[in-house]
Amino acid sequence: MTVTLDEHGRVVAATVSDRWRSRLTGERLGAAVVDAVRDASIRRLTAWGVAYSEPDRPQPLSSANGMRQQLDLITSAALSDADREAALVALLEVVESIERGLDEVSGRLQQTLDATHVGHSRHREVSVELTGGGEVVAVRFDRRWLRDAHHANLTRQLSAAFRAAYEQVAAHGVQRLIADSPLGEAQWVMQDPFGFARRFGMAGR
Repeated sequence: MTVTLDEHGRVVAATVSDRWRSRLTGERLGAAVVDAVRDASIRRLTAWGVAYSEPDRPQPLSSANGMRQQLDLITSAALSDADREAALVALLEVVESIERGLDEVSGRLQQTLDATHVGHSRHREVSVELTGGGEVVAVRFDRRWLRDAHHANLTRQLSAAFRAAYEQVAAHGVQRLIADSPLGEAQWVMQDPFGFARRFGMAGR
């Protein structure tokens, strides 16, 4: 069993060996997939930790740094006193949005994480169950189909079920919770200082 993860830690491919039946029963295959995904996730986190512990490695921009960047933009721009005051008020609104968003998200976070979302292959040969945070809970196969399934088709249907499950998480999981809260807009501001400037009439001044 070989599992490939993307940069976000999601399964993009789960390849089943053509010799899997000599090593596993059909009842154990689902658990083996879950174990392989968890092993791949651990290896990814380990590699990420090593990479970001390098002294010359640039670190991600934190929310605090992003806020300071916005403040520097306001204070260094050639603005009138009225424009500068308006921009600072707008930035204060972003801070308040973050506070409201944190309250809103924290109140619903555990419920969202605990929820489960199931994705199926086209004809429900394979089902993948994920938490709201994207963690793999279970993988199930239609037993009658599995008896005669070719390993290549098994790989295709398994990967399709993972895609469908991640679509469910994207629609209802943690990232959607954040995007729909005041944090979603605040997050956009932190990532796009020039968009922030344009929004409040500061660009090109």
